[in-house]
Amino acid sequence: MDEKEELHKEIDDLKKQIDNLEVMLQNLMNLHKNVLENVSTDTDIEERYKRMLSLYRQFGRISPSLLLKMDDPISEDIIEILFDSSPLNITQITGRLREKRGKASRHTVRDRLKKLEREGMIKRSDKGKGKNYHLTDRTIKKWAEILGITK
Repeated sequence: MDEKEELHKEIDDLKKQIDNLEVMLQNLMNLHKNVLENVSTDTDIEERYKRMLSLYRQFGRISPSLLLKMDDPISEDIIEILFDSSPLNITQITGRLREKRGKASRHTVRDRLKKLEREGMIKRSDKGKGKNYHLTDRTIKKWAEILGITK
C-alpha cells in the first residue's frame, strides 16, 4: 500500500469515527431531553403531592366531601361512602352510614340521595338488581381539580 492509499484509509477511518461520534452525541442529546422531561413531570407530581399534604394538614384527612362545599354532614358522609366504594344501593349506603355515624334511617338516606342527585353530585343507575348510586363524572372531575391531578 502506498502513502496515498494509507492516507485515504486513515481519512475514511476518521470519517467513520466522526459519524459514530455524531450518532453518540445525538443519542446523548435525546437522553438529556428525556431526563429533563421526566424531571419536569416529577416536579409536577411533587407539587400535586404537596397539595394533598397541605389539604390533609388543613382538614385532617383528604375527603371529597370536605372540599366540595357540602351543606350537611349526612350528605358529606354519603359522598365519602360512594367515593370509597361505589356503586352501592340504598341498603348498602344506609348500612355503611350506620357504621360510620352510629345511626341512620333509610328515609333520611333516600332524601339525601335524591337531593345529591338533583345537585348533580351522584347518579343513579337501574342496572342489575335495584337502584345503585355512584358519583357523577362531574363530581370526580371537580375533586381531581381540587387535588390538582388534572391538566
